[in-house]
Order: sequence, then C-alpha cells, then structure tokens
Amino acid sequence: ALTAALREGPDVIKPNAQELAEAVGRPLATVGDALKAAEELRARGARSVLASLGADGQLLVEASGAYFATARVETVRSNVGAGDASLAGFLTAGGQGPGALASAVAHGAAAVQLAGSLMPTPADLDRSAVVVSADVPLDRP
Repeated sequence: ALTAALREGPDVIKPNAQELAEAVGRPLATVGDALKAAEELRARGARSVLASLGADGQLLVEASGAYFATARVETVRSNVGAGDASLAGFLTAGGQGPGALASAVAHGAAAVQLAGSLMPTPADLDRSAVVVSADVPLDRP
C-alpha cells in the first residue's frame, strides 16, 4: 500500500521502521540506513518522510534536509496510537521542518506514556524532553 501511495505524490508519509524497511526491500540496521531508505521514498514520490524508529527516535527527510529527534520518556505504558499521535503533532505544527518534527516527537512520547490508546492532550506534552538535530547520527543502531 505504501509503495502504491508513492505514485500519487503524497505530501507526507509516516512509516515506522518495519514499514520503511519493507518499502525499500532491505533491513535497516542504523539510522543511516533509515535515512537512505527515506531518501529513496522521496525520490519515488513522497515530498516528506516522517519515519518513526520506535524508542530510538524519529527521522524527518524533506526538501530542506534531514532532521533526527529523540525524547526522554519516563515510563512506557502503551505504544498503541503513538504513530497517529506523532502524525497529528507533525501536522498541527505545520507539517514541515524541525519545529514540526519536535511537535511530532513530543506527541508520540506523550502517547506512549498513557494507558491503552489514549491520545495526548496539550497538558500531556513535554516539549523540553525533545531534542532535534540536523546532525543525523548515521551509525546509531
């Protein structure tokens, strides 16, 4: 489905690490591998790729460059809905650039700290726990 969607030129796609690996047909052992895969998906039609790498962080690849972000999480209660929360945070912050990535990561980090599939509210967000960098850690597993 993701491969078919690329032909339509979506503004943004938000694969997780497994979906990203499946889309390019190879395993992704490092953040650098994920970066190369995201660049391939951009070349195949997506304007932006917001890739969730689980507890390792999120990667945004777009025309302006690539950015990597992580967040401090106290207690993981559930990862159900975390990807949806991340995408919502990204889009509500404008859907591009490091600020939108920071919002995505804050929303995803808040979601995993909530029970079940609860969606985070503004009161749940801790933007100070998020670190965004244009220096993508290529060798990081």
